[in-house]
Amino acid sequence: MSNPTKHADYGKVVRIQIPSNPRFVSHTRNYFFNLCLEHGFSLFDSMDLKLVIGEAITNIIRHAYSGRTNKPIFIEIQFDKDRVEIKLRDYGIKVEPKDLRSFDVSDYREHGIGLFMIRELTDYYFLDQSFEIGNQMVLIKRK
Repeated sequence: MSNPTKHADYGKVVRIQIPSNPRFVSHTRNYFFNLCLEHGFSLFDSMDLKLVIGEAITNIIRHAYSGRTNKPIFIEIQFDKDRVEIKLRDYGIKVEPKDLRSFDVSDYREHGIGLFMIRELTDYYFLDQSFEIGNQMVLIKRK
């Protein structure tokens, strides 16, 4: 009898933890960019994803952790044949949906174009706030 539940192929999953220090953003972006290229994403899609992950990490540092540099950011990247799924988890302040702006370029203020870029450069974006503490952003990009 076969098991009806689907198990993840952990040979295609990368998990990393970085501190909420801005000096790690560039390293993480570059690492992720190279992973995308190695998994068959085009140069342009890899660059888009590099921007997206950088914006997501920066938003966590700035908003969830209020600039504190010693908090954990957990990143899980799962590559499938036709897509990549990225999960970014923090244990910071929950984001209020009413405070989410920049889903429209006309809503641009001094800051706030990050979510617009994330939405435009991915195929799927979801901010999961079902956790007791913190947030998880789920991003999907198809090849």
